[in-house]
Amino acid sequence: MNKHNILKKVLEVIQESLPVPDETKKNNCGQVESMSATLTDEQAIKELARDFAEALTDRDFESLDGRVEYHFYTVDHLIELVKSSDEQSTIKLFNENKIKSKFEDCEFLSITFSADQKQVVVVYNVRTCVVSADDKYFKELNKKNNKKNRISGGTPFTTNYT
Repeated sequence: MNKHNILKKVLEVIQESLPVPDETKKNNCGQVESMSATLTDEQAIKELARDFAEALTDRDFESLDGRVEYHFYTVDHLIELVKSSDEQSTIKLFNENKIKSKFEDCEFLSITFSADQKQVVVVYNVRTCVVSADDKYFKELNKKNNKKNRISGGTPFTTNYT
């Protein structure tokens, strides 16, 4: 794929992955443009981080959008995702393993602003529940988890995000 085609594909992906207004969401949390424009608004940053975690973890193989989180990424990162066929890989993983997972909650550990207030590092724990999946998926998940806490269907677990 040449550079022009990659950029064209990235623009298509961005347009198709933008959040659709959902009247059932409280406070329109998924609407990035409704948040404060300043990085000093800690609540807006928490909402954005929470929405990102929810987009990544609240998924069902039967109705999967493989790029639901793409509107949270920079263009450079999207270019890498398109090059690596990320959307197809995500769909394949969820379909092959019949994964249904849900976002439970998140706990913010720290929010650190850069000196110029243009960047922020957010560290938080995200609680997720794999509602159901094939046994082979749980075996692989537990292998990666180094058997710290056994993960099984319906049991929430926590992952640290930065």
